[in-house]
Amino acid sequence: MSPWFMSLINARPDDAVQQARDDTVTRAKDIWGLDYADSSNGLYPAGNQIGRTSFRPDVANVGQLVAPRSAGGQWRTVNTGLGGGPGGPVLPLATDVNGWAHWLDFILDEDLFIIIEGVFSTAVVPTIREFQLILSGVSLPVVQVEEIYNNGQDLVKGYFEVPAVLSPKSQFVIDARSSISLGALDEGFGFLGEAIAKRSAIIRQIQ
Repeated sequence: MSPWFMSLINARPDDAVQQARDDTVTRAKDIWGLDYADSSNGLYPAGNQIGRTSFRPDVANVGQLVAPRSAGGQWRTVNTGLGGGPGGPVLPLATDVNGWAHWLDFILDEDLFIIIEGVFSTAVVPTIREFQLILSGVSLPVVQVEEIYNNGQDLVKGYFEVPAVLSPKSQFVIDARSSISLGALDEGFGFLGEAIAKRSAIIRQIQ
């Protein structure tokens, strides 16, 4: 967990991502007492092996604000409302007078780590300008994201210079700020990264 990312870069920092992956695999093997699927670089774990997969939006399975788990598995700025739980009605985020909205707030599953590399947007007309992560109770600096919208690509991405790693049973909170104030925010916006997890967690479908 890193308290110092304050801006985004355009290129994926491959060396830093690989280092975060290697460190996380070592920790996972130690905690769970399992082997990593080395022969496939973690992509095809078998039996009780540890593997890796993309950071899916359905990892939010313990907590109150759990969508986009309940929104078709899409990264969207929606939630099921306080107390709604999985399967509840999916609602746009309600922004305050300054455009801030409380988005995700959950405890990570005990069977996986998350490596957070950056963010992306699929919005045709993006409105999100800033966000703030709170990892395990530590508030990280507010990140301004407007520059990623000017790269001339359909899928805009921004990467942290050094990825953050979220451990099992850790809390993940994000607030996002939109140019929409006192309104409804439903936008394609999500996270780039990967999960280092037990095979049972990697193959599990949303329930």
